[in-house]
Amino acid sequence: MTGASGSADGRAGGGAFDRVARARSARPEDAAALYRDWAAHYDADLVEVLGITGSSRIAELLAEHLADRAASVVDLGCGTGLVGTRLRELGFLTVDGVDISPEMLAVATAKGCYRRTVVGDLADVAALPRGPYSASVSAGTFTTGHVGPGVVPGLLALHSPSAWLAWVIAAPVWDSFREVLDANGVDTVRADLEPIRRGGEPEFRNSGKLTTGPESQFSRSPDSQFPGGE
Repeated sequence: MTGASGSADGRAGGGAFDRVARARSARPEDAAALYRDWAAHYDADLVEVLGITGSSRIAELLAEHLADRAASVVDLGCGTGLVGTRLRELGFLTVDGVDISPEMLAVATAKGCYRRTVVGDLADVAALPRGPYSASVSAGTFTTGHVGPGVVPGLLALHSPSAWLAWVIAAPVWDSFREVLDANGVDTVRADLEPIRRGGEPEFRNSGKLTTGPESQFSRSPDSQFPGGE
């Protein structure tokens, strides 16, 4: 029985890993179809099989910095609502979810953790809810094969002055995002390099605050860890 169970787990885990790998190597124009086909078993793959922790961790990071649980928050690339569910558990009451996949959003909407959900491409600001938002949160979106740093200026326009950003940004694309965030007046308050799943490779949990002055600086908290031993 143990051997059979182990084999089944291996097949399930392999399928989940394969689907994540396809997502991270997908062309942007293929993303909607990929997530359409994945929506029904996305949560099982990420939570039960792969042990993803990034969704909960980024919600918790926002909660550390934003005390007002009635503040408006937008979940960028919300998928099936894994981040939104944790935000609701933490007491956030006014959260909107945006995703490119209607099928993923249908799962998210059924969870009841969002005020509203909007089908939208993050590269098309005109299709996104207008805000202004007091904060944004994102996990699993700013990574290879997904959304690049070119969307950042448009996304920042959805926020109110001094809004908080709590984003998971994959390590391979972190430097390019950091450059654009710095150039657009985001003061990076904290950037932690840590695994987003049990036993996985580290990715950045990043929290930043929009500023109005030109002297915005990238700042590291004492417990931050960076590639190359910094």
